[in-house]
Amino acid sequence: MRALYIHADSMEFEAKDKTKVAEEISDNLRNGKMDEVLVVFVTVESGDESKIAYVATEASKDILAAKDRIGAERVMLYPYAHLSNDLAKPKASIELLDLLKDMIASSGAEVTRAPFGWYKAFDIKCKGHPLSELSRDFKGKEEKPAPKGKDTYFVLTTGGEEVSIEDYRGGSDCLRFMIDKEALGKEAPSGGEPEYLRLCRKFGIQWEAMSDAGHMSLAPPGAMMFDLISDYATAIVNNSGINVYNVKGTNMFSLDEPAVKEHADLFGDRLYSIDTGKKKFILRYAACHQQFAMIKNWNISYRQMPFGAFEVADSYRLEQSGETMLCFRTRRLNMPDFHVLCSAMPEAHEYFTRLDGKIYDEIENIGRDYDMLVNFSSRKAFEDNKDMVRMLCEKHEKDALIHIYPEGINYYWTVNIEYHMLDQMNRPREIGTVQIDVGNAERFNITYADEKGEKQHPIILHCAVIGSIERFMYAMLDTAVQIEKTGVPGYLPTWITPDQVRLMPMSEDFVSAAAKTAEELRAEGIRVSVDDTDATVGKKVRRAKQDWCSYSAVIGENEVGSGRLKVYVRSENKDIEMTADELAFRIGHETEGYPVRPMYLPADLSKRCEF
Repeated sequence: MRALYIHADSMEFEAKDKTKVAEEISDNLRNGKMDEVLVVFVTVESGDESKIAYVATEASKDILAAKDRIGAERVMLYPYAHLSNDLAKPKASIELLDLLKDMIASSGAEVTRAPFGWYKAFDIKCKGHPLSELSRDFKGKEEKPAPKGKDTYFVLTTGGEEVSIEDYRGGSDCLRFMIDKEALGKEAPSGGEPEYLRLCRKFGIQWEAMSDAGHMSLAPPGAMMFDLISDYATAIVNNSGINVYNVKGTNMFSLDEPAVKEHADLFGDRLYSIDTGKKKFILRYAACHQQFAMIKNWNISYRQMPFGAFEVADSYRLEQSGETMLCFRTRRLNMPDFHVLCSAMPEAHEYFTRLDGKIYDEIENIGRDYDMLVNFSSRKAFEDNKDMVRMLCEKHEKDALIHIYPEGINYYWTVNIEYHMLDQMNRPREIGTVQIDVGNAERFNITYADEKGEKQHPIILHCAVIGSIERFMYAMLDTAVQIEKTGVPGYLPTWITPDQVRLMPMSEDFVSAAAKTAEELRAEGIRVSVDDTDATVGKKVRRAKQDWCSYSAVIGENEVGSGRLKVYVRSENKDIEMTADELAFRIGHETEGYPVRPMYLPADLSKRCEF
């Protein structure tokens, strides 16, 4: 139901002629006049027909609140068919108007309504103050049904057997900890400060003290790592074999939009909201709002299906301030959100499986592994998707923890997989995710034309192949800490290391030679810094190791004369003799297929500020 409120000095109407849908009225109801009145122009829409009582309840409360706020003395309801082109049937409209009038009257307020379905003349004198004209859109959301039963947990084995939590004895350490946390509610004991935070400090990744809790700031090394991961996430999607539409959008959406309001309600108190005084907005939880708002206006044929939409979207989740965790649980995050539109469930299963494979590939590329927590919105959703999930378990040679939500709630999704890795603190951490969405296409009115030219709602896959940018950074830092535990220096993949190469002149006499070699390497797309400070060679070598440079070499008389460098290779913790060309070839091989960005700091250390 749509409504327009006008606070008026007076409102007068006269019913002239009937339309085909006019209600029967007595002669004394053909005219009406009220002074000091809140006039409510009302359009009842088709979507209101199944929930008349809910809409009337919601609207009556708001009308009475508006009446009191502006100081109006009475209310006039005025049927007005021009606020929407999706009108309810006359019978339903009259029923809702009558119920709305009765609810307002029951509060003790003076109220009348103009007749429905008549051509009417009216004369209104609007007050003209800032609150004298207001618009409303009432959807009459029904009370959510209480869930029936409890959450159900069990393990699905690679052989398709359903094993109770109590009887299950297998699985990896990660799966066992997932069972403890998710199914049994046991949190791992605190082990002090996580060690990855030491690396955050090293690379300038920290909380922003001048912002809200859970908002990060990144100094140049961390900022470059962040941008490289964002580039990488984009490349993964665009090289996925799926046709992709890359988009950019806003992060703020109006709660006056029904689809936005319904979608926002799914996330409850985890939403950031902004009230400007005239409208209420929410900051997007992920890229869904923007991508769906765009796609609903596209002309789509079955011939274009499936296809994807992608954006690295700044997203906002109002996490509890005491639960925020640098890089892992933040209030502002950047989600490389990939939505794949599929024409039918078999196609959705096929591409769901493809995305699952990409998710595993990417975590294995950094030397880690996943275990799966598979969430189902109902037992039926489990039965409908069980074969697909069993095949995934078989492919990965891993059992999966299954979670079935209580029955009785109409979720917009059916199956969602959370991919967890076990971190240095022995805590399962969700990184990647993929989900089948069967509700939002209808909610946002996204359609495509099938072979017969008929409009159909697609099935939408939601996927973050590497999780949020921050969480993938967390995974890489935690991996480096895990490497340190093996007794060798921790290291990052060469493609993301801020200083890929550090050249260290033995003295001022060799600075120009180091600078020349650095330029040759930069021409190959390599990030090279030169320690041109007056520090001793020993201090320069230690500093290169402290800065986690992937490769470092001292340049002196022997190196200039022979053209060969004694290069410290951090990932192998040893010196290897090679030429500059051989070093460039090695780095090129290690970084092939990964994004390239220039250094975010001055190349000469003497020009760098401390941070």
